Amino acid sequence: MSEDRSLDDFASAETDEDASADGDDPTEDDSDEHGLADVEPAESTSTWSADGADCDRCGATVERRWRDGDGLVCADCAEW
Repeated sequence: MSEDRSLDDFASAETDEDASADGDDPTEDDSDEHGLADVEPAESTSTWSADGADCDRCGATVERRWRDGDGLVCADCAEW
């Protein structure tokens, strides 16, 4: 018979105080150390418009367009 366990049973026991003792300051911004400053922000893969918007390739007015290169295109023009 299996015993019900809490997710807390699997959580790391290390606290902020323990991390500081190891030389890791949880409040310190180390994004440059890991190269995170060079990461490009996420970009949406599709967009939706209730009034419709023009496909950048064929000009059709559609509610949903997908990113294809630098433009937003309809389902017929998208390269799947």
